[in-house]
Amino acid sequence: MIKESSRAFTEHKAILKFMKWPKGTPTGDALREWLAAFEKEKPTANPELDVAKIKAEGFGPEAHDDEDPTANTKMIT
Repeated sequence: MIKESSRAFTEHKAILKFMKWPKGTPTGDALREWLAAFEKEKPTANPELDVAKIKAEGFGPEAHDDEDPTANTKMIT
């Protein structure tokens, strides 16, 4: 490890290789636990939409279609 340096890593394996803390040591185990906290859960294939929650908390047009008086109109030119 180089003193007073900063590094950017995108993979946990690269961090562990650079740090060189072996398993079974308190610091090595703490480092691995800390890295495990950043593991992302795999998203579900098709999450169910909670329409009521979207209408209450959403800010996009899909949340406010019923409030737009021109939502079901067409323009004739």
